[in-house]
Amino acid sequence: MGRRKHILMVLGSYDQKAHEGIARYAGQHSWHLDVSILKDFQLPEHWKGDGIITSLNFSRQLEEFVLRAAVPTVDLSIWREDIDLPRVAADNAALGRLGAEHFIALGHRNCAWFGLAINPVSRTRYQAYRDTLASVGIDCVRLDTVKAQDAAYISQRLLDLPKPCAIYTKSDYDSAWLANLCHEAGLRIPDDIALLGADDNALICDSQWVSLSSVRYDLGRIGYEGAAMLDRLIAGEVLETRLKLIPPQGITVRQSTDALAVADPLIREALAYLQAHLRHSIGTTQIADHLGVSRRLLELRFRAAMHSSIREYLIRCRLAEARRMLSSGREPIETIAALTGFCNAPHFSRTFKREFGLTPSEFRSQQDT
Repeated sequence: MGRRKHILMVLGSYDQKAHEGIARYAGQHSWHLDVSILKDFQLPEHWKGDGIITSLNFSRQLEEFVLRAAVPTVDLSIWREDIDLPRVAADNAALGRLGAEHFIALGHRNCAWFGLAINPVSRTRYQAYRDTLASVGIDCVRLDTVKAQDAAYISQRLLDLPKPCAIYTKSDYDSAWLANLCHEAGLRIPDDIALLGADDNALICDSQWVSLSSVRYDLGRIGYEGAAMLDRLIAGEVLETRLKLIPPQGITVRQSTDALAVADPLIREALAYLQAHLRHSIGTTQIADHLGVSRRLLELRFRAAMHSSIREYLIRCRLAEARRMLSSGREPIETIAALTGFCNAPHFSRTFKREFGLTPSEFRSQQDT
């Protein structure tokens, strides 16, 4: 047996799931994973080893230590894009799009964004969220540009928002902070304010006044893939790409977004029917028959409420589900086409490419790089 690799894990932003992913890879490849600094975060003065796996933040001490060590290093964050390191990180643009798609599918027309801190992660998520909303004619109100941590100021902004309003936040912590302000201001969740965060931290999401919906991203996989990238670097491999983005796994829907935001009861019923039958080959005629109204009446009221046709809305929802499946699973393209209501795989592929500029196979390959 060869010498065991000595790897230092020094996470500036510690996360247990990322640690678990790193530890899983370390166990499979007989690494000695040095986690001795976790207790008091005192960086070792004369550390010697084979590689470092880190998540850089704005600590100058950590930055100087990592650069001074002069060993193969992989960063599990994008906070310090100014430092040229190989990285494995969450696909924050995909997280932003997923939040927007969730609110669009629920019928929200008033949407906002909030983050207690403004940094590269929050900026990327916000921009993708805003752009996805804009693509269907929805403006995004940004709540965090002035006095982001001023409770009185943000409470008044919440009261002034058109209702119902859907707010996507940078993290579950931010959602919990807003949820408390809503509770104190007498705003109902999700009736007045729908809240969606990210991280899917059950310790936060399940213990609020109203349980919080959250986007799931795979920190365990980020840790594992980061360790695998570090192993390749130590072996002298030249990386094809120095940035690997890990797509989100979906949304855990809890009470804070568990309501359709449409005043028209006919359209609320239509949306519920569409969501329940997304995988079936249905169209406007079947939906109208189910609801006991004429196709023309349904089309007019749907467009008035949703600012799109039923067909456009249905395709958008199917494509969003297909993209999620392509990112997080290994089902064949034909299976995904069938499970998302497309009549066949070629039709699915043509529709997907027309919308995203890539075939489903190309999109999946891009997620895997």
